Order: sequence, then structure tokens, then C-alpha cells
Amino acid sequence: MEKWWSFLLRGILAILFGIIALAWPGATVFVLIILFGVYALVEGLFATGYSIAQASRGEKFFALLLLGLLGILIGIVTLARPGITSVALLVVIAIWFLLRGFLGLISAFEMTGSTGYRAFIGIVGALGIIVGIILLAAPISGIFAIILVIAIYSIVIGIMLAVLGFMVRGAQKTEGTDTMAAA
Repeated sequence: MEKWWSFLLRGILAILFGIIALAWPGATVFVLIILFGVYALVEGLFATGYSIAQASRGEKFFALLLLGLLGILIGIVTLARPGITSVALLVVIAIWFLLRGFLGLISAFEMTGSTGYRAFIGIVGALGIIVGIILLAAPISGIFAIILVIAIYSIVIGIMLAVLGFMVRGAQKTEGTDTMAAA
């Protein structure tokens, strides 16, 4: 099982990204592009690391590995080429949300363990698909609307990941207590 703090850390990063995007809508697109690139890269690294841990335990890992590698790739491309036009970047971000969403849904079905955890991961995937579709449907509607959608998505997903982190922590504490009681 993934460490509880990794869910919490990813949740905090997503919430911070969302709050910053909402608090400073007039900030340059360049700064938001860099923030998004860092977020995608960090989340991709965590997902890749966890998928490698799953593979070493003989568990299903492929969708999560693809999700992690995609995040790393999008993060690197975004950080290396921040000067791309906002519409081109929007399309890249929208595709990232769609792919992340689809791969998140696949991961939810591949995961072992509690239905609650799998449902959370599935909801995160479905939200990613919805945001990707919205961004592709109206790419010229204005960068502030796009920033608003991404900020709200980030805050919602961040809260869900933080809650999931505490759920995992509680489950791990319960398992540790049960294991100690059995000994």
C-alpha cells in the first residue's frame, strides 16, 4: 500500500497550486505554466515510484506507471518550453487531464485493496476526464476561465488526496494495532 504521507503531500501540493492560481489570476501565464510543470513532474515522480513498488510486489502496475511517466514527460516539456503559446499549452494540459483521467480509472480497476480507495482513485480519474473535455471544448474562451477550472480541479483533487492520505494512515494504524494484538 502506498504511504499515507505521499497522498497527503500530493494533496497539499494540488491545494497550494489551486489557491495560488485563484489568488493571483492576474499573474503572468508564465508563472502558472511553471507551477503546473512542477506539479505534473512531482506527481509523475510519485506515481512512477509507487508503480515500481507495486511491480516489485508482483501487483498490477502498468496503468500507474504510464500515468507517472506521462506526468514526468508533461512536466519536463512544460518546464523546458514555457514560452509556448497559451492555446498550445492548453491543448497539452487538456490531453494530460484526459490521459491522466483514463489511466486513473484503469488504475482504480487494477488496484487491490479497499473499495473506498479504489472509488477515490476512480473519482479522481473521472474528474480529470471531465476537466480535459471542458478545456478542449473551449480553448479560446480565455486563460482566466481556464485557470479557474484548473484551480478548482486542483483544490478538489488536493482535498480528496489529503483525505485519502488520512484514510490510508488510519487503515495502516488499525492494521498495525491488529497485528500487535495478534502477536
